[in-house]
Amino acid sequence: MMTWRTTGRVAKVAMVGFAAMVLLYLVMPTFVIVPMSFSDKLYLSFPPTEWSFRWYEAMAERVDYPQALWNSIKIGLPVALLATTFGTLAALGVVRGRFFGARPMSALVIAPLMLPQIILAIGLYPVMAKLGMAGTYPGVVIGHTVICIPLVFITVAASLKGYHPAYEYAAMTLGAGWWRTFWYVTFPMIRVGVIVGAILSFTFSFDELIIALFLTSPETRTLPRLLWEDLRQYVTPIIAAATTLVLCLSFVLFGALAVAQKRLQRDRSP
Repeated sequence: MMTWRTTGRVAKVAMVGFAAMVLLYLVMPTFVIVPMSFSDKLYLSFPPTEWSFRWYEAMAERVDYPQALWNSIKIGLPVALLATTFGTLAALGVVRGRFFGARPMSALVIAPLMLPQIILAIGLYPVMAKLGMAGTYPGVVIGHTVICIPLVFITVAASLKGYHPAYEYAAMTLGAGWWRTFWYVTFPMIRVGVIVGAILSFTFSFDELIIALFLTSPETRTLPRLLWEDLRQYVTPIIAAATTLVLCLSFVLFGALAVAQKRLQRDRSP
């Protein structure tokens, strides 16, 4: 007859096994692309019969792939900076301001993340075209920033709600101005949330396609748009090679995100 301790261990092992199966189900379709990128064939095949770096060499020889990768980085970095600035300011205003209509304001800030991106792209394109910014770096940076501000708003607002405003009141009572209060009291408490929001913003901008289709030109074309264009014309393992590099970069960023979240939990623990 099984004891309660044995039953608990069996249930724990079953839960770990179930979680591992769910994780495998989620990531397996993504990781299938990795061995396909090392195929020696002219077409996508799984599993590859012969292993080769042929398509990585072919990708390095093409001019458009390094340029598209650089464009994605050039767009992602200012998007992360702008979204972090505006998202943090919005979170401070809504959470610490406590004004009438804060809840509707929160919904308004998060709205760009909830709407389908195609709707935002259709709305942004004529505005950018009228301003002469369609196909330019500032145009696509503005478009991506609109979507990324809610990501920073959510992470920073969650950090702010984890700390009582009494710390800030105490600093201001002792004579600190608003900037000294923010820099020496508020920012140390929310810095992990700010960093997480910045990483999410860069990752989202780096992987975004729909708005890039509307607002980029051949000169400002991002890596996801180049992959989409290649898929429409011819499907070769060079697409798998480029996708594998994107996966590597994404996992590096997700690793940094996990470290930041662990740091946040450690800071909150008593």
